[in-house]
Amino acid sequence: MGDKVDELKDLRKESTQGIDGIKIGQILDDVKGGPTVQDLAQTEFDTFISEPGRLNIVDFHAEWCGPCKKLGPVLTEVVNANSGVARLGKIDVDQAGELSQTLGVRRIPDVRFYVDGQLVHRFTGGKPKAALEKLVKAHTASMVPIDDFAGQLNAGLDGVVGGGTVPVPTGAQDNSKPIDEAMKPMDKEWLPPGMSRKK
Repeated sequence: MGDKVDELKDLRKESTQGIDGIKIGQILDDVKGGPTVQDLAQTEFDTFISEPGRLNIVDFHAEWCGPCKKLGPVLTEVVNANSGVARLGKIDVDQAGELSQTLGVRRIPDVRFYVDGQLVHRFTGGKPKAALEKLVKAHTASMVPIDDFAGQLNAGLDGVVGGGTVPVPTGAQDNSKPIDEAMKPMDKEWLPPGMSRKK
């Protein structure tokens, strides 16, 4: 039994040492679904629109489309200005004919806003920059920018590693305890219910 206790102590030591040096921002960059503006293949559509916690905008366009060429740079600029809460996927309808047909894309540009995989807004044709900014703001008002969230997580891990408490993100209930109190070693005499020591 002593070997098991030592093994568990080693595992606990390894797990707490693993916290040192973690940069949540870097992890989130890897997980948050790629760059803010990206070209999508039709096979990437479902994964792209389903990313939680962000406004996922899809721009159906074509190289030969004049209005698409006018809207594209403006839409990219607005999304880049809101990169913490929004991202843009561009789908060329000539390369994604099956998807375009399935989704009923009849006129381009056809721009669709998705939150957690659900279509929340759609428009076709051009829009001025101010109107695009207003739409993005309206659909992201309750979202926490990913950079702010990463900063809160990094601050929390620094607190844990340093022996402090984890700061609670805005709007959450604070049930935090000092790390020394929360991670007390087990009583050496404790056994699970229904077990007894060998004599």
